[in-house]
Amino acid sequence: MNIKAVFFDYDDTLIDANNARNHARRTVATRVAQNHGLNEALVLEAIKNVETRMEANGVFDRRIWFREMANSLGIVLNPGEINELVRIYWNSWSSESRVFSDVIPTLKALKRCGYVVGLITNTDGEPGLKRGRINRDGILNLFDVVIIAGDDTEQVKPSPQPFLEALKIINIKGNEAIYVGDKPGSDIPGAKAVGMCTVIIDRYGTLKPNLMNPRPDYVIKSLFELLRLLACHYG
Repeated sequence: MNIKAVFFDYDDTLIDANNARNHARRTVATRVAQNHGLNEALVLEAIKNVETRMEANGVFDRRIWFREMANSLGIVLNPGEINELVRIYWNSWSSESRVFSDVIPTLKALKRCGYVVGLITNTDGEPGLKRGRINRDGILNLFDVVIIAGDDTEQVKPSPQPFLEALKIINIKGNEAIYVGDKPGSDIPGAKAVGMCTVIIDRYGTLKPNLMNPRPDYVIKSLFELLRLLACHYG
């Protein structure tokens, strides 16, 4: 492989967002249940259902999510309540967000080996919010290129547009880049469409490679496996 650049997704690829996501959901569910006299488990289930539907449709604005949640629960949230839920959601998320232990060593190793290191990730639904999260997580300065799809581009993943924009910025061809993500449905199609080699990282051991559609070129459990794939030595 004549690889010159390695691009990454963010949440669940570089950031352990599992606990953060669950904590944010529970915090919102608790607040809504208390304010509207509802069962907390029922609210939490409504949040999860809306989240699945919205992400599948490429909608990341939590204000829209929480309006949909309210509709499904048969309650009305005024704009002030929705804004407050968005605030506590992201504050709760940030308090539990953690960089996976292999991330910083891998990014630094890739740069030492001469690769361009980039990030291609979807918006959080508000301009600047995702970039702010990346900065607070302490790794923004480790990337040569950062594309927040939906903020920096009109279309979000799985569209090829954000991938094409990243390639344009560093002036390389698709077959000279690798993309590493965690969700086959949103991370593989756009990358493959522009000719990138695709890698899925199964951080939580929940994916079944033979059932992935579309299929990535490689499946790994750790970013150190990516370094071995690229013959880039760690340390």
